[in-house]
Amino acid sequence: MITNTVIKCLVMKIRVTKNLVVKKHNIKSKFTPIVSSLSMAFVLIACSSDKVEINTDYSALSKSAISEKPLVVSNRSAFDTYIKNGIRLRFVESNEPIALASASEGDNGNVSTSVSSFSTTNVHEIGVDEADRLKYNGEYLFTVAQAGYSVATIGNTQSYATTNSIGVLKTDLNSITATEVAIIENDSEDVSITDIFLRAPEKQLISVANTQFYTWNSILADNDWSWTSGKTEIQLYDITNPEVPSEQWKIEIEGNLEGSRRVDNHLYLVTRYVPDIAELNYGAITVEDKESNELLILNTPSSDLLPHYQTNDGEIRPLVSAEDCFVAEDTNTNDGYADLVTLTAIDLDSRSVSSSVCLNASVQGIYTSTNGFYIGGTSNTPWLEFSNLTSVHKFALNNGDLEYKASATLPGYLGWNEPSFRMSEFNGDLRIVTSDFQGVFTEPEHHLNILREDGSNQLQVVGSLPNTEHPEAIGKPGEDIFAVRFSGERAYIVTFERIDPLYVIDLENPADPVIAGSLEIPGFSRYLQELEDGWLLGIGYQIENSRQQGLKVELYDVRDITAPKVASTLTFGVTGTRSEALWDLRAISLLNIDENSKRLTLPIDIWEKNESEFNHWIESGLFGIDISKNDIGELSLSLNGKLITENANDDVNQPQNYPFNSGVGRSVLHGDAVFYLNGNHIYTSQWDNWSETQGPF
Repeated sequence: MITNTVIKCLVMKIRVTKNLVVKKHNIKSKFTPIVSSLSMAFVLIACSSDKVEINTDYSALSKSAISEKPLVVSNRSAFDTYIKNGIRLRFVESNEPIALASASEGDNGNVSTSVSSFSTTNVHEIGVDEADRLKYNGEYLFTVAQAGYSVATIGNTQSYATTNSIGVLKTDLNSITATEVAIIENDSEDVSITDIFLRAPEKQLISVANTQFYTWNSILADNDWSWTSGKTEIQLYDITNPEVPSEQWKIEIEGNLEGSRRVDNHLYLVTRYVPDIAELNYGAITVEDKESNELLILNTPSSDLLPHYQTNDGEIRPLVSAEDCFVAEDTNTNDGYADLVTLTAIDLDSRSVSSSVCLNASVQGIYTSTNGFYIGGTSNTPWLEFSNLTSVHKFALNNGDLEYKASATLPGYLGWNEPSFRMSEFNGDLRIVTSDFQGVFTEPEHHLNILREDGSNQLQVVGSLPNTEHPEAIGKPGEDIFAVRFSGERAYIVTFERIDPLYVIDLENPADPVIAGSLEIPGFSRYLQELEDGWLLGIGYQIENSRQQGLKVELYDVRDITAPKVASTLTFGVTGTRSEALWDLRAISLLNIDENSKRLTLPIDIWEKNESEFNHWIESGLFGIDISKNDIGELSLSLNGKLITENANDDVNQPQNYPFNSGVGRSVLHGDAVFYLNGNHIYTSQWDNWSETQGPF
């Protein structure tokens, strides 16, 4: 006698088998027979009895919270349960958005004051290279043309790029021009080139491409790949002759790119993979549909829920196995979290994957030193629960051989704006700043902690602020943190509500950090960078009568850390004025000319008041600032000139009331030559003679 349960199982066998076969067919059709037999076996096990009971009650499951325990590698069975619980929780929390890791940057522990002939990408950490859309080797500019930005201007009518590519332009320092000599087309329809790395001595260019979005249930039988979590693509090019670049190697990784860094000959990628199972019915209401969903989950091998990769369109390989994935030590069978954050090391010399590990947990901030990779995560909804905790996990780089070292849990969260600025490694210690909100009507408490490995996979607190010896709070009541920057044995923190307190924190003794001095000024800084010992650059906004005004570039004298002071200030425009330097340090170019002078450039959109006292945009361009040292060693700022690429136009027929190419400005300084990437065009000028603007090239 064939019972209803057996019939249901036979129907499910067909559905599950079809589901898994189609999914693997999308990766490589040659895997289809293997997966078919596997899925048949799994379903037969599930259907071996006509008394099979399918549990669709997920009420006991919970999304994994921040744990105080270190990470461990789970066994395959436990990991299978854990990740599938994460998928089941989507039915319970189907309206909750997936929390993405910020595309966070590193942090600067050292100051480079060496004199050079041309500027390079501004980075947080000396020795840790960051991808950008403009790179320069002293002779050739390499640029990423981004879709959505203009490629031509006719009057005030813009023509916009619909695809992206890498342009190679040869520069002439005598005429200060740039001539396009090669284009590397993006030959992929499903990824966009976002950034590039340049290894000038090795004559190697590296492109970074990404889908930049998530697609769900996009199973198409005629595709080789089905990127349910997006795809990351890295391509290496030989630029021995930059005018004839040639592809060396390509790798495609299943998962959306969250961040990338290069340390020496290794490229480190952070990707987020969100496993999915085809044919899951997220709108299931009936008992039969819910049981069908659960059977699909049960009969999907955990290997199908892990990311894969492919090099040079060759064999599809697992990026990680369950044995490479870390979960909290106290994870139990009712916990679940579906997102997989994967850290992968790629050897750029051998063109191979050195190692890859995955972290099955919430991720918020990513920070890289030359020795370690730190991943921070904050409890799911601190703005609602007000019980926020931050966990941080350290992985040693070991020249590409990634190794889990230790974890810590701290009160508070890593902040709304660039959480990675709040982390820094120095002499093996991690310094980290968190903000703790305990309720809707309570004031935030800001904490600085110094953490050190204790040999048992724990990062122990060796020093903190505030403490019993130094109870002074970081920030006045009600003030949030707007900027953090670590540099060597110091930390600089800006808090703000109505005025800008700049705190200088002495970290010379890690066990006894102390607020050495503070400074109150009207306004606040969003970005901080130490230019040389005792001198700090701040970029932010002026505040008047409790209202935000124009952009402010300020120089702080912190040689006496007990008495910081403002040394020089430049202000630009009125309310509405902005610069991408406020949120992206790569928009800043800095060139050390000699021991007494530096040059600084940053793009600015200028707003001013019109005759009716209304604020409106008037111009956008690159602004050049001299940083000069006098005979007694004091630095000062002065505006040298500006390279204006867009102006407001009051033409009734073709008005231009806003900048077309704001937000992605990059520049290179080479001697007196200035090269400015605005939108997808290169403009040039000469330091001390800005009226001779040329371009677009």
